[in-house]
Amino acid sequence: MRRNDLAQYDDLADQWWQPRGAFAMLHWIARERAALVPAPTRPGALLVDVACGGGLLAPHLPSGYWHVGLDLVAAGLRSAREHGVDVLRADATALPCENERADVVVAGEVLEHVADPLAVVRECLRILKPGGTFVIDTIARTRQARLVAVTLAERLPGLAPKGIHDPALFVDRAALQAESARHGVVLRLQGLRPAPLDYLSWLAGRRGDVRLRRTRSTAVLFQGSGTKESA
Repeated sequence: MRRNDLAQYDDLADQWWQPRGAFAMLHWIARERAALVPAPTRPGALLVDVACGGGLLAPHLPSGYWHVGLDLVAAGLRSAREHGVDVLRADATALPCENERADVVVAGEVLEHVADPLAVVRECLRILKPGGTFVIDTIARTRQARLVAVTLAERLPGLAPKGIHDPALFVDRAALQAESARHGVVLRLQGLRPAPLDYLSWLAGRRGDVRLRRTRSTAVLFQGSGTKESA
């Protein structure tokens, strides 16, 4: 099986909204991603959800946003639409949006799946308004991440489908921050990890989800956020 194959998302399309399915951890991460999104400052504020998948961010967002989801996988877009997201099929490196149009741009769990993550960052920040918020989460390019996110996670229920990640595509944190800064965003990073007792309780069927803890270490799964400077 080829790693990082988009066809996997079609094969697993029925798993998007199963809380104990193959994408369980994406639900937990989506909740933490939404926590970095501020309340909208105007009616109909535009939030662009890059690589929205099945729309897992939708139930966690502050109310009042026009939530537009972009993705390449049709099955995921159908699922996102069913959960209230306005969807468009689009490549993350060529977003169909005007310059400085979005109030918030979110790029969750996508940078580690593309050959040129900095091109995605440039596109996200191109469409972001001055004063707008940029939010990401992804996986760091480290030996520790290869061990945890691939070797271990693919063997444990709910954490990662087998073959979903190619560690060669994991993200250089310094380059990510430098590219964001060139486009007016100081990106603050923090790590995320599942709470161990929550995960054990989830495995035993006693919990419906797992809380993620924020950590100083960004060596595996991490999130980032920042505000675009005004010109």
